[in-house]
Amino acid sequence: MRQLINIAPRLPLLQFLSITFFIFSSCSQNKPQQSNTSVKKDTLKPPVTIAVKAPKVTRLDTSPTPLTVAIPTKAGGSYKMKTFGGSKTIQLMPPEIKSAGFLMSTQNFDTDEGLAFSAMNCGYMDKNGNLWFGTSDGGVSRYDGKSFTNYTQVQGLADNAVFSICEDSKGNLWFGTHGGRVSRYDGKSFKNFTLVDSLVYNNIITTILEDKRGNLWFGTDGGGVSFYDGKSFKNYTTANGLSGNRISKIIEDKKGNIWFATMGNGVSYYNGNSFTNYNTSQGLINNYVWSILEDKAGNFWFATNGGLSRFDSNGKFTNYTTANGLANNNVFNLLQDKEGDIWFANYEGGVSRFDGHSFTTYNTTNGLK
Repeated sequence: MRQLINIAPRLPLLQFLSITFFIFSSCSQNKPQQSNTSVKKDTLKPPVTIAVKAPKVTRLDTSPTPLTVAIPTKAGGSYKMKTFGGSKTIQLMPPEIKSAGFLMSTQNFDTDEGLAFSAMNCGYMDKNGNLWFGTSDGGVSRYDGKSFTNYTQVQGLADNAVFSICEDSKGNLWFGTHGGRVSRYDGKSFKNFTLVDSLVYNNIITTILEDKRGNLWFGTDGGGVSFYDGKSFKNYTTANGLSGNRISKIIEDKKGNIWFATMGNGVSYYNGNSFTNYNTSQGLINNYVWSILEDKAGNFWFATNGGLSRFDSNGKFTNYTTANGLANNNVFNLLQDKEGDIWFANYEGGVSRFDGHSFTTYNTTNGLK
């Protein structure tokens, strides 16, 4: 499993979590429209390199113990949670279980079961199988299959509004927060990087990626991208060739290129020397791009505000909308399962699965909350 960002049409970024479903069915679709593309490459100015000052370190052994809430099996018990309006007492309840009507049941978790806050910005599964949830004002919750452990500013987290999560190759967890701050958690303490560490200034860190070389990329809502090699930051914006400064997603492809989805300016990829930019002029269905996926065949899928675009190795876009069977044209997130099917989280209408030939839609009638 895996933002309250001001965008047109004013929707929270990636509020839908990454989809992990094992569901099978199919429905018919119309033939998708195709368009040819031509892409212009530009050689760009080198980014500015800024030395990193020593970040602030907050140790857990000198701060309050994080709140742990066991999942109840029956009603009873409570705990207190800080919210926008102050402290709130949460009455504990067992998770709600609904039959999905085909192969499995779904369980729904909320603050009643120990989750830190009901409004979710992001979700992430670490290498040990723990699930982490970034909330809008309750910090971050870790779920180990039995109980929730909640971390906030009281434990050293940089901010209680968490918009992105990433685990690096050393096992550290990175949390992108409101206020342009990033927290690194090593299991014992938080180390917080703020504006004084030369991180691109912006209110929100929207997405984090560790590349194959161990470098970290931080996308922001308006301040471009920061590259961190463990010693210094390099900041990339439209001045360096990036297509837009509002970044919603960063991925690395199989060749080592770094791709950036932007809110309003299409997508960019960076090969280490230059940026190549794609937008509706090259055939992309919409310039508001929320997420990117490289599938097993090497095609790139772009989830946008106006449907889906698939970009193949021949440089052609194929676009999909509700006319082709997609549940909704505003698509927030996507992933590919072991069978090769691709799943799409939509703003409304539930989720869609594409098996290469047709779309199947799942919503509240199938057990989604």
